[in-house]
Amino acid sequence: MTEDGVSPAVKSEAATSFEPFRDQLEAAFVQFAQRPALTYQDKTWTYAELDARTRAAAAHLQRQGLRAGERVILYTADKRALLLAHLGAIRAGGVSLPLNFKFTPREMQYYVQDSGAVLAVGGDAELPVLQALAEDEETPLRGVLHADEFLDLAPQPTAPLPDSTAEDWALLLYSSGTTGQPKGVVHTHANLGAAVRSLADCWAFAPDDVLVNVLPFFHIHGLSFASHVNFLTGAHMLMADQFHPVRTLDLIDRATVFMAIPPMYYQFLGRPEFRAHAKAWSHVRLFTCGSAPIRPEVLPELEGILKNPLINRYGMTESHVIASLPIDKPSVQGSVGLPLDGIKMTMLEDGSTTKDGHAVGEVHVRGPVIFDHYLNRPEATAEAFAHEGYFATGDLGFLNHQGYLTLIGRKVDLIITKGFNVYPPMVERVLNDCPGVKESAVFGLPDDLRGEKVVAVVVKDSAADTEATPRNIRDFCRERSVDYQVPSDVYFVDELPRNTMGKVLKRELRDGLLTDAAGKR
Repeated sequence: MTEDGVSPAVKSEAATSFEPFRDQLEAAFVQFAQRPALTYQDKTWTYAELDARTRAAAAHLQRQGLRAGERVILYTADKRALLLAHLGAIRAGGVSLPLNFKFTPREMQYYVQDSGAVLAVGGDAELPVLQALAEDEETPLRGVLHADEFLDLAPQPTAPLPDSTAEDWALLLYSSGTTGQPKGVVHTHANLGAAVRSLADCWAFAPDDVLVNVLPFFHIHGLSFASHVNFLTGAHMLMADQFHPVRTLDLIDRATVFMAIPPMYYQFLGRPEFRAHAKAWSHVRLFTCGSAPIRPEVLPELEGILKNPLINRYGMTESHVIASLPIDKPSVQGSVGLPLDGIKMTMLEDGSTTKDGHAVGEVHVRGPVIFDHYLNRPEATAEAFAHEGYFATGDLGFLNHQGYLTLIGRKVDLIITKGFNVYPPMVERVLNDCPGVKESAVFGLPDDLRGEKVVAVVVKDSAADTEATPRNIRDFCRERSVDYQVPSDVYFVDELPRNTMGKVLKRELRDGLLTDAAGKR
């Protein structure tokens, strides 16, 4: 093991399998110089213009004292400025760190301290938070830049750039923190280049593709799965700062690829304009969905309107996309697809025993796309790669005889009641079929007799003819599930708490119920 806890075999595998990200980006700027790279509102930049603008951004950051390997925080809602600063930081030899512009000052203090960032970029709304942190002598921040500076820079097509190697850090992203304190995930030029190229090959990206990107850039989905893949393949990205259903439909009218998260598709289904637009989308070859599971009951209607399969995929901050449904063959219902080229995948129980066939185990993956290490956390890194250099994802699933992966849930969410394993997604699928139920979240709570009890939090369907009650919900589940999978308690909420990418924050629900229970003792 190296001092950061990563197997040298894993690192060398990542370093030699694909061209580094920086090299692929520079080649794309030359190869596609006169092609459109990015359109935002009514302004289009060619690859040559994007090259010159990001060179200028790199030079600007170097003038502020940025040195190789130093982190630059990007804390702004302006995606165009963020993109310039992001690519500028990478081309200057620094490490880009995009953060959610809705983070509070307290949250930002954690990220600044943990990352060791020396520079930060923010817009009007974010600048006061950054300036206060920069004035604090206990933080590493040396300077704060306004996002508008990057839009106002004169293009510099010949600005010199420092050299970089495959093992240099390129991108630092923080895990969502749904199971604990967010961890810094370090991506090198090697594994970033491998991740982008393998996904581009899987989804057959080409220079004549036009991608709609309404996803946030502080998340790996919008930044890397979409933007990086677009730019390394010479495609044309239509960008908006945020998702708006009607305006996004207008953008898809001009596109060939649309990447989204489940809540976006749900909003489409609620718009009368959706069906009318979709009738003219014969030119759209690819609709993808990820970052959170989509409700299976909406898929038939959605795919019927799109006249296309919705391509599910599996990825995370640590790995980029590691599995996807094929775009050229029938899919397996409920599956997230086949491992991408170069990905080795195995199911393990208790970190050691390989699970074969349809047996459920923790998904472990290895390949050049996997992140380098967790920042400042050598023990967490070593634990994550403890099994022969395979990364333990924390997800439970199984592989069928064709190699398709189906996810069952998070290992941390597994409920053990009366000695039996209960997988929350399986209970949720039954609940969501119950008349009067719109959606649900299932988790375990401590129980003196059973160890844990199965608890369901339900959002009622206001348009349903049937009123959902705890009794009829449990009766419905009892008719369709073994007894230990039937929720012991059912609670109702107006909506489920979610993070920015649509994942349900079960920890908030669980903690709220535990707090209420403690207060009643």
